[in-house]
Amino acid sequence: MENVLQKKNIIKQVLFSLSFFLLGILFDHFILYPYFNFPKEDVKGVQEGETNIPEQITVSSTQGDKKITIEKTCSLYVDTSGAVKQPGVFCLDEGSMVIDAITKAGGFTSTAAYRFVARRINLSQKLVNNQKIYIPFEEEMECKILSFLPQTKQVETIVSNTSTIPLPTSEIEESTDTVTEDSSSCVNINNDSLEKLDSLPGIGPVMAQKIIDGRPYEKIEDLLNVSGIGESLFSKIKNQICI
Repeated sequence: MENVLQKKNIIKQVLFSLSFFLLGILFDHFILYPYFNFPKEDVKGVQEGETNIPEQITVSSTQGDKKITIEKTCSLYVDTSGAVKQPGVFCLDEGSMVIDAITKAGGFTSTAAYRFVARRINLSQKLVNNQKIYIPFEEEMECKILSFLPQTKQVETIVSNTSTIPLPTSEIEESTDTVTEDSSSCVNINNDSLEKLDSLPGIGPVMAQKIIDGRPYEKIEDLLNVSGIGESLFSKIKNQICI
């Protein structure tokens, strides 16, 4: 009789232990694990070490779903230099614009080339990782003064009133008139006929045909590529030909 009672007690203890063990597994799986479950990707990034060093890490939790998230790593590194108050490499958020990088660098200095920035730099452009932004200084802007006055000899001619030919008022206009005058009397190696080319000194019908076969030419010096035309012959005709 005593053996039967001992067996029943042992069975009760075993059943109690199994029940307690099963309850522990259920408690761990459905209560503890969801509450303390970290996102795998974020934890892995912290353990192995990201190439982008986080600017700041904030830990937030919500009681509803009982999740803990770790955020955020730097998504944009931008090198801002030039006419800014605090040049350097800065970390910005995804979707930031050029103006945000300039603001991060302290804004423009008083020596910045504002007109160049207004014309050429799009302050609303979105940034990409490892982008370089340079703001030029006003002193870097090149200013070239062009002369619109006649040359000294032309001034003397005007003062002495010895010429009735209208004189150009700028160097650009003078060079244009010269080209127009020369082009009316020169032989066009791209357009003129074989007879016109044949009229050039040292150019016969055979050489004129070679010139026609070699068209078009971008400059008169390209005639040196024609078989039979060397430096000597080219020097004789270069003042009489044009494009």
